Amino acid sequence: MELWERLLKDNFGSAVVDKPKAIKNEIQGLPRYVSEYLLGYFCEDEITEDGLKETNKYIHEHRIDSREKEKFKNSLRINGSLKIIDKFKVKINLGKNKKKPTQMEIPSLGITDAEVNDKVLTDHPRLLIDGLWGMGEIYYDDEEKDIRLINFKPFQLSEIDVDELKGAREQFDSEHWLNTMISTVGLNYENYTRREKLILLSRLIPMVENNVFMMEFGSPGTGKTYVYENISSYSRVISGSKVSGPQLFYNLTTKQDGLLVQYDVLLFDEIDKIQKSGLQEDVSTKLYQYLASGKFDRGGVEKVSECGIMMVGNLPAGYFEQKDLLKNLLHETNTHSAFLDRLAGVVPGWEIKSIGNPNKAYTKNLGFAADYFSEILHKLRRVNYQYILNRIRLEHASTRDVISINKIVNGMIKLVYPDGNLTDEELEEIVGLAVEYRQFVVDQNYRINKDKTFDKQIQYMIIRDM
Repeated sequence: MELWERLLKDNFGSAVVDKPKAIKNEIQGLPRYVSEYLLGYFCEDEITEDGLKETNKYIHEHRIDSREKEKFKNSLRINGSLKIIDKFKVKINLGKNKKKPTQMEIPSLGITDAEVNDKVLTDHPRLLIDGLWGMGEIYYDDEEKDIRLINFKPFQLSEIDVDELKGAREQFDSEHWLNTMISTVGLNYENYTRREKLILLSRLIPMVENNVFMMEFGSPGTGKTYVYENISSYSRVISGSKVSGPQLFYNLTTKQDGLLVQYDVLLFDEIDKIQKSGLQEDVSTKLYQYLASGKFDRGGVEKVSECGIMMVGNLPAGYFEQKDLLKNLLHETNTHSAFLDRLAGVVPGWEIKSIGNPNKAYTKNLGFAADYFSEILHKLRRVNYQYILNRIRLEHASTRDVISINKIVNGMIKLVYPDGNLTDEELEEIVGLAVEYRQFVVDQNYRINKDKTFDKQIQYMIIRDM
């Protein structure tokens, strides 16, 4: 065990897992943050054969295969109760004509209108926000023909103390912390230089920073969507253009909030594949409005959100012209000057090697349990390091340049220096990366749109001894 692993275990205890074993024994059909929670529950300090058997037995008894839902429904009808593993989500119905004040989704049973006890909602308010994975005890009233959730055990942590994280971070140097973070997302830190580690972590900026819009392009198989699919319950992956206005913003028929209101960050995957067709027109128009203000309206209904957006795509095989990257990979509706100016930065994913041989690519070390890490990322969205940002001076930078660079820097501090303690040299490293990401956008905007406003080179300096 390496020094940073001992520090991690000593400072974070049960929030740390053996990542190789957790990945190897990942439970199919469940998000990793749920899988690691269950492995941690049954295996405690070490993943053992007996613990795995107990975990698998528990899953087999309570997880419903889509083909078996009618069998489980029949069991519920006959026995009157049932315990199942699922992601439960609740809506509240108000009004004189609403017979049921609560309306709960139980996806594995294909049920959308179950009821839920008030105490369950009081104890687990996230059921009302983006839903929770857990073990639910379902009761069926044959006389009233009602289905009700009467008890619930979440498989996700609900309360995390960020101050404890900040205090423990002081025990690590920056290299040790970078290794911890890279191992946590499932990759082998030994395969990456310090710059590559920072690039990998910058993918997570929209997870910790409100209302930030970024892109990344790189070779297939570098893990661009990996962390969004496996680490956080607050992120959602959208494949290419497979999203409509009602899904993304607000459904006027069902009065249901769209994905932008339900999640911390949305990742648009394979954005390069819609280079010819573009996003749906109503999506593109509203998205443009949202990126400008953090607000949107649909059918007269206005909504505010702090959701970040990440768009990722694969580079074509062989040589690519970096100077014309966005022009070649984005649809023309997403390359006009105002839209690109809303883009905080582009992560240079082309510098990251494909994962390749899993035996060498994936972590061999300890890391944060995914459910703990998910909550930490979410809680860090409420942290601000303005007092550190005050040490930065930018020249030849517009208001949008300043906002974009500050968001990237603020996000990277949360990920690498969450205790807020960093030297001028360490701050300069992060600011340099942020300016580089933003400068790429500025240069692309000038080359595509020939607007002299973007014919500039952003300069920066760190004000020392403030």
